[in-house]
Amino acid sequence: MKAINFARLMLLTCLAASSLAQAQTLDELAARGAVVASADPLAVELRNRAPDDAVRRGFDIGMAAAEGNTAPGPGKQRIHDSLPAAEQGGFDTAVSFSLQRNKNAKLAATGAAIARTDAVVAQARQADGDVFYWLGFDISSGIFGDPALGALGNTATGPGSLGIRDALIPAAQRGFNASVNLHLHRNYKLVASTVTPYGRADAAAHDRVYLDAQKPTLQVSAYEQLICRGGAGLKFTIVEGRTNSSGEATSYVVMAFNPAAQPVDASGLRLQPGQCSFPTRVVGRHEPNEVFFEIVYFGQTKQQLHGTPVDNSPTAAQRYPDAQNMPRYLADPKHFWSFYVRQNAELPFGRFWTDENVGRYWMPGLSGESLVRPVDTRRAH
Repeated sequence: MKAINFARLMLLTCLAASSLAQAQTLDELAARGAVVASADPLAVELRNRAPDDAVRRGFDIGMAAAEGNTAPGPGKQRIHDSLPAAEQGGFDTAVSFSLQRNKNAKLAATGAAIARTDAVVAQARQADGDVFYWLGFDISSGIFGDPALGALGNTATGPGSLGIRDALIPAAQRGFNASVNLHLHRNYKLVASTVTPYGRADAAAHDRVYLDAQKPTLQVSAYEQLICRGGAGLKFTIVEGRTNSSGEATSYVVMAFNPAAQPVDASGLRLQPGQCSFPTRVVGRHEPNEVFFEIVYFGQTKQQLHGTPVDNSPTAAQRYPDAQNMPRYLADPKHFWSFYVRQNAELPFGRFWTDENVGRYWMPGLSGESLVRPVDTRRAH
């Protein structure tokens, strides 16, 4: 009996010693993980967002457990399983972040550096508050960003870049895709050129579209009807937009025009191709000659889902205006468009802004009837 009790006592002593050793090991991992996290701004942000000490401790242990690793393994899983439930979520977050970052460390570091020097990239990166979105955005910037800033400068997606994207978690994939859309709308070869000023201006125009899409409008003027005639004088700059509340992809568009010398009349004959004017006055020298608006990329999604043939006629924009058919429609000088606009800022930064409504096609008449329609009170705010 004494031998059995002694054996039990030794077993309990060993178990207690083992538990103490494990606790010390976890404490050491937590201390190391806090140091590892402090070296990466994204890891710091994730750690700071931990809702309580237990989650933060789990995060620190995870950062240490995954230090330098690029794939999951049984060792990390054993550590995870040994933690209290309250710490496991933080551990999982840290390991997931570390593995994705470590596997793409150079690309992520390059992309983050680009965001620190390029205001447009920085603003687009902040469009989503998820830290994993930022990580995916940085990785993509390292691939598709400006080669003058250290990026690879890829000009199209392919199996390699898509493989990197597909290995990321969904939030990081969203950031990756947004970064691709931004960078592929910018021509870095032209921007870097010293002999193609049009290219530099064109890239700058794309940048301004993104900046305008993200800054609030100012009540510089009231809404007024602006009539524009199609033709060669209209120039469209179109970049990737967002996913709206209806789940549709949108585009941000800036339409540059030539101001007409006279107010537009009911016949439309006072407008030359590519010109715009108000019904009661001309566009003033203190006013912009560009209209900014957001429009769905493809306006016939419902028809396509229901099996209805897509309208590809020259007048499709009259029924289903979108970023693809509206510029084609307004390439014809026989076509007109009516916007309700107000100026969003003083020159040199201001543009005419349409907010939620992109207007509609306008048909000139020969009867001399009044052009001015009542102001849409839903938009006059």
